[in-house]
Formats: sequence, structure tokens, C-alpha cells
Amino acid sequence: MPFDYPLVTGTEHWRRKMRTVFRGLDSNGDGLVTKEDYVKSAQRAAQYLNLNEKQARAQLDLRLAISRIVNAKDDEDGMEPVVTEEEYINRRIETFNDRHFRQEMYPVIISAEFSTMDTNGDGLISHEEFAAYCCSFNIPTGYSKKMFDVLDVNNDGVISIEEFGQGHVDFWLGEDPNSKYNEFIGPLVD
Repeated sequence: MPFDYPLVTGTEHWRRKMRTVFRGLDSNGDGLVTKEDYVKSAQRAAQYLNLNEKQARAQLDLRLAISRIVNAKDDEDGMEPVVTEEEYINRRIETFNDRHFRQEMYPVIISAEFSTMDTNGDGLISHEEFAAYCCSFNIPTGYSKKMFDVLDVNNDGVISIEEFGQGHVDFWLGEDPNSKYNEFIGPLVD
């Protein structure tokens, strides 16, 4: 799927989506994303779902693994101590346009992201699990219902990895301002 999309050109619309993600990750609003922001994101999801310590640790480990994959310039902890919004956006363009990343790593990321949401391990994402994912990105949980319904293409009340993967790929690699997946990570910021 990822290799079917044209290379990301970095249109203003696409950059707006990346700013939305960045600001959702920037847990303290300081204009920087650090390892601590990923930790806080995992903690929000764990608290929302009332996960035990082992499940919460698994959430954190998966999020940190994803951050290591998508951050090409990392330190021994897996990412630079500080990433600004512009650095975050530019790294996404470089990473998403890399052929190896699209063919080999992007499917791993989709699977890992899906696993971070599938806290009960049943291979499907429930409304509650998706709401926790939204909460982890500081997206109002009330908004999660709208995006859940977009992702649940077959209307069976759960999101499969295929449904999630299509929305994920279209959000991150697509530049169509009319895509139904544009608000995959919440309402777009200005």
C-alpha cells in the first residue's frame, strides 16, 4: 500500500496534518517533541484504559520503537533530545519518501501502531481502544467516534488492521485535501 502513493511533496495541506500530529505529541506545549512527550502519550492511553503496569510498559515500548524508526537522526535513546515542529515535518518528508522505509518499515509501523491500540490483543480495535489512542494524542475523546466511523469501512463496529492501515497510509502519505482520512489524528490545526 505505501508504495502505491506518490512521493510526498510537502504541500501546505500535508504540512498542516503533520503540525496537527506534532502538536498532539507536544504534551507540554513548549514547541518541542522529546522522548518525554512520547512517554506522556503512552501514559495518557494507559490511564484512559486503566491498564496494568505490564500493559502500560508495552504501550510505552511500542511508542518508543515507532519514534526510533521514524526519526533518522537519533541518539542512544532512540531520538534526539529535542525536535522542533519544522524538524519533525522535514524528517517526515525525508522518511516517507525513502523507498526502503515505504517497502520495509512502514508496514512494521502500521502493525506496531495497531498493536498499541489493540490493548486486549484480539486483533481488532474497539471504540474504547480507539478513544484511548485519541486521548494519547490530546484529541478530545468525543471526536474519536467520528474518526472511528470513517475507519470502520464495513460498519461492523470494530477496526481491522486493514481498515486502520488504509487510513494510516492515506493520512501520512496522502496530500489530497478532500480525503476522508485527513482528520485521522484529530481536527487539523491551522
